[in-house]
Amino acid sequence: MSDKSPLKPEKRARLLEFLGGLPSGAAAKLFAAIERDRASGGAGLPHDLIIETLRKQLIARDAPFPSRPKTAQRLFFTPFEDFFIAFRAGKKRRARIARASIGPLWRLIQEDPACAGAQRAAAQLSAAIREGSANVRAFEDQMFAAAEEGFDRLLTHAEDDAAFRDDLADRLGGEAGLEDLAEMRLLLSGVEHLRAMQSAFPRPIGALSEEELFEARRIYARARADAPDAAPYLLLALIGRMETPWRALALYYHLAGAEDDAVSKDAGVILEALFDDLEGAARLLERDAAGDLDAEDAARRVSHFADFAEGLAGEARRVHDNVVLNRIEACRDIAAESLARFAEQALAALRRAMPVRHAGGSSKLSALRPDYSRPPGPGATAAAREAAMFLAEADDIARRLGRPGAVDGVYDLAAQEARRYAGDVVVEIRAAEGEDRAAARRLMEQALEFAAPLLPADETALLRERALAAAHSA
Repeated sequence: MSDKSPLKPEKRARLLEFLGGLPSGAAAKLFAAIERDRASGGAGLPHDLIIETLRKQLIARDAPFPSRPKTAQRLFFTPFEDFFIAFRAGKKRRARIARASIGPLWRLIQEDPACAGAQRAAAQLSAAIREGSANVRAFEDQMFAAAEEGFDRLLTHAEDDAAFRDDLADRLGGEAGLEDLAEMRLLLSGVEHLRAMQSAFPRPIGALSEEELFEARRIYARARADAPDAAPYLLLALIGRMETPWRALALYYHLAGAEDDAVSKDAGVILEALFDDLEGAARLLERDAAGDLDAEDAARRVSHFADFAEGLAGEARRVHDNVVLNRIEACRDIAAESLARFAEQALAALRRAMPVRHAGGSSKLSALRPDYSRPPGPGATAAAREAAMFLAEADDIARRLGRPGAVDGVYDLAAQEARRYAGDVVVEIRAAEGEDRAAARRLMEQALEFAAPLLPADETALLRERALAAAHSA
């Protein structure tokens, strides 16, 4: 089954289940094998689906990618790797090219008559790679030059012919894909300078030294003289090469003070790109806080936001840039409000895993008592545990966010309710008999599972001992 013949839903589901169960080492080996098979023209496998699935898994696990052989396609896209994103949410952003566009862009080179020159150059490059030729770089340069010409022809035709434009957009996966093509054409005009920046600044870059700031400025200045439209992208590429992107703010301050107004203006792309990320993250938190809670994801993303905001603030404080600091504080306000909403949702998820009913007249509990006749399902218990884990770290996240009072009291309230509920279940175990007692014991195990992140280990152990004693009482 090839990529051009989609898998049936049941086969696709089984394949994804198999891939998802692979350990990182096996996933990396399969990734390399499937890439080799695709590069050699192998048929019968959904190469793109497998490669993209494994790529996402390796990224999510922070696992190393296998060493990858040179191919014409890989060499073509390598100078632009700092602009690729795993997926696109919302409208197209400058210097953000979706990985989903890589395949369609390469197919243009391989199949469209407007890119015939690039296709020939790519074939010559592939042959040079196989033969171990010393002319690989020359054929690579030819491929870039021919691709720029081919992409220019396509985009010019699209401007003059609406029907052709619609067809081209369809081949590229939509309007955003067409915008990716236009950006690639622009980037190709500065490809030599992008390669120079990659060579001078191998990943990952830490804090930029004074010498490195001047080296980046020198490479950028040469690009500006040779390919002025592409030059700002070198500054954006440097952000993508940094271990922590906010460190690139040092280059912004280095260039912003230049006497050349055009250089100062270009430097602004660094600041705006960083704030696009920070403000975009704040807006996403605000949006997600209005929906259903994914506690693990919420904790990870608010933590990332807190680190990003503090990183930017540290750079801005170093040069006393109060304008930037005020923008950061505005973003922190939004994130803090979202964190408070997430905490409320987490508390609600916890309560959903603690079913209760009104006590009868003979009950030892005066108002509500645990209802072991309708225990929470596995999903509710798992959600409650994730919610409890979120609440256990929410105060620390709030402090790192610079808003220590954002979730005041929620953790203590959650711990109090979990403690009280577990204690009430102990009473139910003691009062019940037969199957009712067994059901109450099962409810206790569930309660202790999600309460564990909120209570000290010795208290959880004591509650378990009390439940066991109650189960053996007469």
